Amino acid sequence: MDPIQSSLSRIHNSLSSLGDQVNLLEQRVGANEDNVHECDPRVKQLEKDNSFLMSKVDDLENRSRRSNLRFVGIQESAEGSDIIGFMSRLIPQLLGPDAFPTLPIIERAQRSPTARQNSRASPRAIMIELLNFQDKVKILRLAREKKSLDYNGKHISIYPDFSPELTRRRRSFDPVKRKLRELNLKYFLLYPCTLCAEAQIQT
Repeated sequence: MDPIQSSLSRIHNSLSSLGDQVNLLEQRVGANEDNVHECDPRVKQLEKDNSFLMSKVDDLENRSRRSNLRFVGIQESAEGSDIIGFMSRLIPQLLGPDAFPTLPIIERAQRSPTARQNSRASPRAIMIELLNFQDKVKILRLAREKKSLDYNGKHISIYPDFSPELTRRRRSFDPVKRKLRELNLKYFLLYPCTLCAEAQIQT
C-alpha cells in the first residue's frame, strides 16, 4: 500500500471512530434530556410542596405569637431587673388605669435579642406574651384610640408580634398606606395580610 493510500486509510478509521464517539454522545445527550424531562415535573412538585410546608410553618409560628405584643421606644434598662413587673405596671400607665382594674397577666417578657450597634441606636423592642388573648385585643384597641403614647418623654408604639415573613409581607403595603394617608382615606390590614381601604364615591 502506498503512503497516500495508507494515510487515507488512517483518516478513514479516525473519522469512523470519531463518528462512533459522536453517536455515543448523542445517545447520552438524548438520555439526559429524557431524564431532565422526567425530573422537571418532580422538581415542580417538590417546589410546590416546599412552598406549602413553608406556609404551614409560618402559620404555626404566627399562631404561637397570637397573644404577643411588641413595645417600641422604651428606653434601654428602664425595665430594671423585673421586666414582667415593669411591663404589667406600664400598660395601665400608658393606656389608663381605669381600663385595667387588675394588672394584665404577662407570662413572658424580654428585649429583642438583636444587638444594638452603638449607644445612640434606637432602644430594642420589648416583646411580651399575655396570658389572656382578650388583654392583647384591649391593649391594641386602646392604643389606637389614644393615638399618642408617651413614657418618660419618649413616644411609645405598640404592635402585634408577627413572624418575620408575615412582617415582610405586611410591610410591602407601606407605600400604598402612605398614599392613602395623603388622600385622607381610612384603611386597615386584615389578618394575615389583606389591605382594605374606604372608597370615595363621586356624585
